[in-house]
Amino acid sequence: MRGLQWFNALSANATPVEGLPGSLKVADGVLGEQAVRYIAVVPDPHNRFPRARNGEVGLLEGWGLAKAVDEAIARGDKRPIIAIVDVPSQAYGRREEALGIHQALAAAADSYARARLAGHPVIALLVGKAMSGAFLAHGYQASTSMSESGTSTQGKIALCPRSFSVSASIGAHSLYSPETNFT
Repeated sequence: MRGLQWFNALSANATPVEGLPGSLKVADGVLGEQAVRYIAVVPDPHNRFPRARNGEVGLLEGWGLAKAVDEAIARGDKRPIIAIVDVPSQAYGRREEALGIHQALAAAADSYARARLAGHPVIALLVGKAMSGAFLAHGYQASTSMSESGTSTQGKIALCPRSFSVSASIGAHSLYSPETNFT
């Protein structure tokens, strides 16, 4: 739930991206003068794969993450991609294994890596669990990682686009990433 809280707080004025599984929240917004894409995996009690109903990263999530990141790359504007990470696990299950969860999660990791290599700053905002193959698919390929502890429901994030330092806060809890040069 913390991932959803952070996503909602950070993307309050952003435009939701449609056409993705219900377990993915994706939105395009602006921070300062910088266009950004927010991406979060969230619980979906109606997911057709029962092992992926509590925020786990499964087949739909892996392919959906790949699609969301690939769409950001296709825009050509090198916008930062902010992966809001609160993932308890990959979706372990016989059906998932038989249908190729390894390929879905590899596709997500590949998309994040290609985004980073194409010049997109990729920021992993770790606000909850970051476990197993789920973290490998959603967050591990980041240029910068930030972590948070505590809970709240109001948040903000600030980017310094030239050298790209990141700070974020939600309620009384703050994150800071030292200045990083992505040029």
